[in-house]
Amino acid sequence: NTTMTTSTKLTLVMPCYTLNEDLEEMAEWGLESYLGQVDEIIVVEDGGQYSPKLRHLADKYIYLKENVGFTKAVNTGWKLSSGDFTAIVNSDTDLLSGNLRELCIKGKVTSPKTENVGVPALAGHFFVVPREIQEKYGMLDERLRMYVSDSEYEGRIKHLIQQVPSVIIWHENQATTKVAGVGEKEREEDRKTYANIHNNS
Repeated sequence: NTTMTTSTKLTLVMPCYTLNEDLEEMAEWGLESYLGQVDEIIVVEDGGQYSPKLRHLADKYIYLKENVGFTKAVNTGWKLSSGDFTAIVNSDTDLLSGNLRELCIKGKVTSPKTENVGVPALAGHFFVVPREIQEKYGMLDERLRMYVSDSEYEGRIKHLIQQVPSVIIWHENQATTKVAGVGEKEREEDRKTYANIHNNS
């Protein structure tokens, strides 16, 4: 496995749903922890408040007036990535230690170690995809609006997953969905859709 060279470009895509100052501050802390370790930051605001702070931190700030859901927000930013590698990063995460460049491994989809959550394989809240894998396997399945789109993606690329324990992050689990009031009903809808996709594949 070869990690990236200095000429290789890493883009970070962060979907946000900025419903209040606490969520804005959480996303801001996360972005500030990743600054200097990535070459491009793309923030996709999914129907929450326009944030001058996040706009200032991002190279590209996409404001979606209507809430389209996590999956489509991720893909909106991912399509705009100019990186050789793209990190898909939740707004409720931040870097504790390590170098994000170590997550850029040719031919592998990688995740860091999450300090406070045991994740055996792909961490849906933070994963890094090389462009050639994105082009071969696609992005997240937009039939899944909020939940399990990362699980569906993991199923497609499971033979390519590698965890990189030298990079450690923190994940404030479901911080945004709690504030948004998104819960079991939406989760169940996505689970049913996922089951249909799985059964028909």
